[in-house]
Amino acid sequence: MIRNHDHPDSAAAKKTPSGVLFLKNPGNAEDSIDWYSSKIAGVPLILRNLLTLKRAGIETLAIFTDDPKGKIQESFENMVKDSRLSQKIIWIGNLPQLKEWIQSNPNPTYIFNGSVLYDKKSLYQLIHSEPQNTKESSFPVDPESLEDLLLNNKIDSTPAQNNDFPVYVPGSKKMEIKKREDFKILHEAQVGGSGLNHDSPITRILSRPASRVLTRIFLNTPITPNQITLISFFFGLVSSFLFFQGNYKSCVIAAIFLVFSTWIDGADGEIARLKFMETDIGKKLDIYCDNIIHFLVFTAIGYGIYSKTDEIIFLYLGSLAGLGGLLSFFLLSPILLDKRSPGKQLFHTSEPELAEKFANRDFIHFLLLVSLIDQLEIFIVVAAVGANLFAGYLVFSRFLKPKAA
Repeated sequence: MIRNHDHPDSAAAKKTPSGVLFLKNPGNAEDSIDWYSSKIAGVPLILRNLLTLKRAGIETLAIFTDDPKGKIQESFENMVKDSRLSQKIIWIGNLPQLKEWIQSNPNPTYIFNGSVLYDKKSLYQLIHSEPQNTKESSFPVDPESLEDLLLNNKIDSTPAQNNDFPVYVPGSKKMEIKKREDFKILHEAQVGGSGLNHDSPITRILSRPASRVLTRIFLNTPITPNQITLISFFFGLVSSFLFFQGNYKSCVIAAIFLVFSTWIDGADGEIARLKFMETDIGKKLDIYCDNIIHFLVFTAIGYGIYSKTDEIIFLYLGSLAGLGGLLSFFLLSPILLDKRSPGKQLFHTSEPELAEKFANRDFIHFLLLVSLIDQLEIFIVVAAVGANLFAGYLVFSRFLKPKAA
């Protein structure tokens, strides 16, 4: 039975894409409810696919499953009311109703395999007519051939005549779940690919492996990405306080705390992407907390060296490094927030600019090294010069370079 759907007036309806997620019987004596509720990277399979389709631009979402008794719908009714979907889900319980719904739907309709994990970017490009950039294959289907395609798994369907819709998107064979072990394989693939495209080589080698260990731990907890950001911020504050003490032992512990803070900071973004929990507030909180910690750490190191050596030059260097970091933050944060917006991050692939490549915490590894050899004086000189050179480059690229052009 079709539920939760009111057809709009065809004359006034906007031509927006519709999607049908087909929940086929998994076979191998597997229970369908248990199969589609199994989690990949902390999100049940059925919800992960629905969220992916929504992020890819599907305006109307329907679920088709050959389930006359409605047991599957009853089991997933609350799950598909997830606030991130922001629309009601249409349930279609048999093939004749699916054909009727497709034929009466004025919008282009795509059919997806519920046992395949789809890529948001490729789907967006496919749906928005950029086939040259997409990895997703698709082909039109005659509504009368749906039974052969969906229930009998016969792909040789007759081309549709109604503007080449509906379209079946089979998805990548590598991303299809055919046996229970595939859930673990795809889980690892999702976690392993959760980094950002502007990760530096040092981040990929030294920080991402550690942050992914923490990501695997956080995935099994109800802790939100914003809470993880605040945990990272707390460790950063403790690190700043310890650097302020100025003695060798406290500075080594401070450097270790800062490294750990950075690992946690990497996990918050990974959790947000894996669990579809990215928010504008979360992105701002992450960037603001990072830069507050940078300012506090730089000034604390300068004061700590001053209190130990009684040489006021280090107090000035710490202040200079902190102010240079703040200026860089004010100049770069609008660019980073724009690049990490849903429209840019999910649907457009671009090489990070030079400024983005330097906007990371790679300096913490150098800081740990000089702390261990008790040479923080070297670090604060490098930080004072480097932070202000970077700020000067940002001023040039944002204000002076456009005028010269």
